[in-house]
Amino acid sequence: MTVLVPSLFVFMVIASYSADSLLFTFLNKLLQKPVYLFFKLEKECAGVLILSLLGGYPVGAKCIATLYKSGNISKNQAQKLSLIAVCSGPGFVLNFVGNALLNNKLSGAILFISQLIGFFTVAFVFGRLIKVKDENVDASSLNKKPSIVDAVSSASKATLNMCAMVVAFSALLNVLNSVFHSYEKLNDISALFLEITLACNKLSTQYPLYIISFAIGFSGLCVHFQIFSILKEIEINKILFFFARIIQGITSAFATYILLILFPTASKVFSTVESTTPTVSTTATGAVLLVLTAVCFLNSLSFTKYKRR
Repeated sequence: MTVLVPSLFVFMVIASYSADSLLFTFLNKLLQKPVYLFFKLEKECAGVLILSLLGGYPVGAKCIATLYKSGNISKNQAQKLSLIAVCSGPGFVLNFVGNALLNNKLSGAILFISQLIGFFTVAFVFGRLIKVKDENVDASSLNKKPSIVDAVSSASKATLNMCAMVVAFSALLNVLNSVFHSYEKLNDISALFLEITLACNKLSTQYPLYIISFAIGFSGLCVHFQIFSILKEIEINKILFFFARIIQGITSAFATYILLILFPTASKVFSTVESTTPTVSTTATGAVLLVLTAVCFLNSLSFTKYKRR
């Protein structure tokens, strides 16, 4: 409620509204030649890439879902674009990771530049490798006027699903942290592959910047599931999607490593960063025992007869 909704809901509304607007059409016409030349993507995809870069992880998926539902792109085009339009936005990388966690603007800038490099690398590789046949789209919906009411309603549902997924994965990580409390490295790796926000909290205190860059580029299974939920009608190749995120993470990490050689002052941030890892008020063991106690109590009621005198 204090981080995800304020930072992403507005972008989700913009994505839903812009995908059917004149602004989106203008961006597509303006960038269609370079987008096709470098990435072999159709003209309808240029606006999706821009909004994905500005809005962050789920915004690109939301644009794709809107374009597919309105008939602007075919199913095969949507499947190809879904492998590419995944990137962390400047709000998360620069403000949250760079300023709030690392307290270093240069580190945040290096991370964001690295994410752009990883994003465009994946776009170049998969854009050229995956061939999409020319398909007819539903021309009857191409002139549909965007509605702010529909955009807000659609964005609300997507944001609610996103928040629910984050809560579920955060709960899972808290349980894993309690179970494997003696294996700190294992908990850190679990966070890296599961939920990006908690991963950045953990990694920012004791790991090199290129490890954080990999985590942001990979984005975590929580983000992957959010995208799968938004694009459930498109039937994404999940194995290929996961492989694309691995490439994006590795490329981003390598770019960060090179940039740190050019700007070594950013690597000194880790000696002064304070831990901001979120904690819970009780342990998972205590929570489980409390639930078991409640279950035993409720179960005992079915075998006990109460008499009122």
